[in-house]
Amino acid sequence: MNYWMDKKGPIFCHWRAEKKMKRPAIVFDLVGTLLQTALPVGVVYSKLLIEYGIRSDPKVMHNNFIKVFDFFKLRPQGTIPKDGDDKMFWEKIVKTVLQESGIPLGSFFFDYFNKLYSYYSQKEAWKPYPEVMSALEKMSSLGFPLFVASNWDSRARTVLMEWGIRQYFLDIFLSAEWGVAKPEALFYHLVLLKTTKVSSTVFFVEDDPQMIFPYSEKIRFFLLKRPFVNLFDLLSQLQKSSYGK
Repeated sequence: MNYWMDKKGPIFCHWRAEKKMKRPAIVFDLVGTLLQTALPVGVVYSKLLIEYGIRSDPKVMHNNFIKVFDFFKLRPQGTIPKDGDDKMFWEKIVKTVLQESGIPLGSFFFDYFNKLYSYYSQKEAWKPYPEVMSALEKMSSLGFPLFVASNWDSRARTVLMEWGIRQYFLDIFLSAEWGVAKPEALFYHLVLLKTTKVSSTVFFVEDDPQMIFPYSEKIRFFLLKRPFVNLFDLLSQLQKSSYGK
């Protein structure tokens, strides 16, 4: 797989296109690509702990969240639900973060966790990156079929709806509704099946290089290296290619 390069590293997967081609389906990752947390995770975790009389360091909590999530994020089939509810996974994440941060788990935990889980289903927990709304509007107006494919759960639908972003997407594909997650080959195969009616090529927009699937003739990637690259860089490259003409 070849990438177009800039001073910050590889950002764009290159394909050869000699003639005008049908617009590809563009499939966006969600968190880190379209949405970011409104507050650092460590700040939210620590602030909520105060309600239970527990003091903690938000920076330590945040760093431990990043470390713990990175450890658990690659999930094999058989460990992921299909009903959209991924509470058990996030309970394990939160428990481990607290333990790594030196917070003893007590009777408060389940109430604490449920409040966290509910908080991240709400609009105020998230915010789109600055260019997202205008970039999606432009891509949609140019006729690119747009989708979301995320290793998240059914809370994603609520958040996208409340932010007014859901309207841009033909469909939303969630790991917790499929029982399989990126970067498993089956996840990408299912996306291809779901998008085949609108395009023969699927273009994944990802912020995490670990989620990039091995080369396929029908799959392309744009590695979104924020803050150096945004969705208008993707649009610019698409418009320069035969796919955008």
